[in-house]
Formats: sequence, C-alpha cells, structure tokens
Amino acid sequence: MKFAAIDIGSNAVRLLLARVFENHDESFIKKESLVRIPLRLGDDAFLRKSIPEEKIKKLSNTMLAFKYLMRAYEPLDYMACATSAMREADNSEKIIKEITKFSGLKIGEF
Repeated sequence: MKFAAIDIGSNAVRLLLARVFENHDESFIKKESLVRIPLRLGDDAFLRKSIPEEKIKKLSNTMLAFKYLMRAYEPLDYMACATSAMREADNSEKIIKEITKFSGLKIGEF
C-alpha cells in the first residue's frame, strides 16, 4: 500500500512517499521518496507572529507541486500537518484556508 505525508515545518516543507508492507503481525515502511523545500516559515512566525504574503505564495506553490507529485504516485491516502510555526503565526487559519482553496489539500495541525 502506498501512502504520502506532508510536514509543514518551521524550516522546511517535506513530502514523504512511502510503501507499507504487512507480513503476518508486523508492518514495514519503505521510504520511496522524500522531497524537501526550505521555506523558513519559523523565521517570521516566531519573531513577528505572522507569515508574510511572499512566503504564503511559496508555500501554496509548494503544496500544489506536492499535490501533483502525489497524483503521479497514487497513494491510498495522505496526511498533511502544520507544526509549530503555523501554530505560532496569527494568520495561520487564513493560510490554511488559502492553501486548501489553491491546492485542494487539507491540512491539520499537530
């Protein structure tokens, strides 16, 4: 089974494409590809409590690119999570809505 995971972190946004193999009572994960785009969202989120439009645009474009990579990979499912930089930014709700509208990807927070 193929799965995908997106981590919107403080320093970079990462897409992991992986396969899960089940063997009797055990499951194994094999990483097939990892794409990392350094955006440094934390620089602004932690200092200014807001992520500027320029970085929002880069993040949106990155998420759209990840959507197309996932479409080519054809995972069974995916999960996209925004971590501490997005939690700290006052405009994170707006960013998440914008990304969902632009790329169609749903984002959760952890």
